[in-house]
Amino acid sequence: MFKRIFAVLAAIIMCFGMVGCAKGDAPEGMQLVSLEGEPFRLYAPKAWTNNTSSGISGAFYAGTDNIAVSARYFGAPDGVSLESYVSDCIDGYNAIHEDFDFDGEVTPTVLGGEDAIEITFEAEFEKQDFTFRQIFVKHGGDFIVLSFRCPTEVFETYNTQFTQMADVFELCEKGEVRNDCVTDKKTPDGMKIASNNDIEYRLYVPTSWICDSESNTSVAYVDESGRPNVTVTAYIPDGVMSAEEYVEYCKEKYEDAISGYTFIGTEDTQVAGKDAISYSYSAEYGGVRFTVMQTVFVYNDRVYSITYTATEDRFDSHTDDVEKILDAFRFR
Repeated sequence: MFKRIFAVLAAIIMCFGMVGCAKGDAPEGMQLVSLEGEPFRLYAPKAWTNNTSSGISGAFYAGTDNIAVSARYFGAPDGVSLESYVSDCIDGYNAIHEDFDFDGEVTPTVLGGEDAIEITFEAEFEKQDFTFRQIFVKHGGDFIVLSFRCPTEVFETYNTQFTQMADVFELCEKGEVRNDCVTDKKTPDGMKIASNNDIEYRLYVPTSWICDSESNTSVAYVDESGRPNVTVTAYIPDGVMSAEEYVEYCKEKYEDAISGYTFIGTEDTQVAGKDAISYSYSAEYGGVRFTVMQTVFVYNDRVYSITYTATEDRFDSHTDDVEKILDAFRFR
């Protein structure tokens, strides 16, 4: 659940570029472990297991996924500095990780030939003590985060391998944005599909929104300042959980986990024939105010959340579209 909370922060500034770096030759003894379309190339030793099938650029050490490397990028809102972004991430980690231990050292470094910032911290993850090492860089309008996770007791053994991966990490351009217009027999007029064929629902969005129906994530956005966006996530609770219970749990945790959190209100609605709750709040990220509306409902014992996020000044501009998205959402 805590990971879900921080995912909301990530979604606030998510960047959805789909086409980018061409594949090049991997350094000797290494393999490319980044997805096509990322604004970087991540290489890992050949002894590691490529994890791009998860939809995230990265790899884990052979035989265990406890030792892992990953890289992700997020659109940088106007006026947000790399230092501010790193500071906000640290605040978020402190809120979501148990036994978070950070010595406050923020180290200037270089990643992919550009000025970067590095931090190392310890935290409990899945009931085990882990050390996390992260390098942040701002490149081409995006924040890129290279992350290494390892059980603390063996961190020094594998840390040198992360250093090798960071040394050969490459930055590049995303290129053109992929934006398709896939429909089916049930697609409402003026809409298209923003979810792939491997999941149990259909997310329809207006044709003016940007999306990739073949992506592993169900996302769509408006190509304007702040990138107003809609995402779909599913949470499998340990036991039976209602939409009301999920919202109350989120309200309690968001207050501590999200910077500048302000509760706005809730509204009863329906999605795909299921009773749902739209839960709205505002938050601050890197000095920018955002408004978020999570529409929550339960289907097949999973708690689904269709989340609309926009900067405070652009939120109302797209609520009509979001209502159409919620009305059109269905299970296959």
